[in-house]
Amino acid sequence: MEQPLISIVIATYNRASSLRSYSFPAIAKLNYPNYEVVIVDDASTDDTQSFLKTGDENIKNLLVLRNNQNKGACFSRNLGVAHTKGEIIVLMDDDVSPFPDCLNELIKIYTEDPDVMTIWGCIYEQGGSAKETPTFGTGSLWSLRREIFNRFRFDTNLRYFRSSACDEHELARRIQKHGFKIIKAETIKANHFHAPAENRTWRGLGGDLNYLYEKLKYGSIFQYYALLILGFLLMLKRLVTKVYLNKIFDDHPYHQVLQTPNRLFIFIKERQFYLAAKWLFYIVIDIPFRAKTKEITESFTKAYSTKWPA
Repeated sequence: MEQPLISIVIATYNRASSLRSYSFPAIAKLNYPNYEVVIVDDASTDDTQSFLKTGDENIKNLLVLRNNQNKGACFSRNLGVAHTKGEIIVLMDDDVSPFPDCLNELIKIYTEDPDVMTIWGCIYEQGGSAKETPTFGTGSLWSLRREIFNRFRFDTNLRYFRSSACDEHELARRIQKHGFKIIKAETIKANHFHAPAENRTWRGLGGDLNYLYEKLKYGSIFQYYALLILGFLLMLKRLVTKVYLNKIFDDHPYHQVLQTPNRLFIFIKERQFYLAAKWLFYIVIDIPFRAKTKEITESFTKAYSTKWPA
């Protein structure tokens, strides 16, 4: 009996060396008999295209797509998935080397338990103090059934400071809210080599704003702006009384809104005026607008635009 088709989707940007050194050699050694690979080049400026044109004769079912401009990991993954044919979609980073039996172990779980809709694979981090430490819950090796992608997509608004940090977790939380089963599997393994990335410098700032955007999608816009005003009032109080912000707000989903005055103060003190202006624009205008219109724009796009699902 022929095994189900598995589609591997890799979004890449200026990582020709990673594709060449890590992902392609390992994919070519996969011993699962029925898989395809879809690579989305997010407008790379290095030699990614020339490498992909040459390809690898050991990867027979290879499809290469290219964005005409850099659109981020979420857009690229959605585009890649839209061009797949497999029953199972495997999202893999371009600096990841799957173990040879990775797909065999993956399909075994999906076949034995039809209730499982997505699986976090086991990633062995390479380099630094965390070398050989197994981790889960990362998009470096994450798989989903096709029926999940028929209902959900990566949110392309998650790209603040050009970082897609938290995008997999945001999608996973949406999937889980609808009651679908997500598990972690120790038997589905890959090595993650953490190749250099241009946007990693902004991962912290971008991740904070991405998370804030996610929370506002389901939260109160009135509370959001009330906390922004409160943040400025508390900062004024601190300047007068030298009393710092109460830690009672540290776990609030809009914590970054409350901390905006402090962020602006630090940016300006360090003469990072562009960052200060950009942060203020995101907090005051961009995040509230995008968060509260996302459902409307997505429904409209899905119904009337050829650009859906990407």
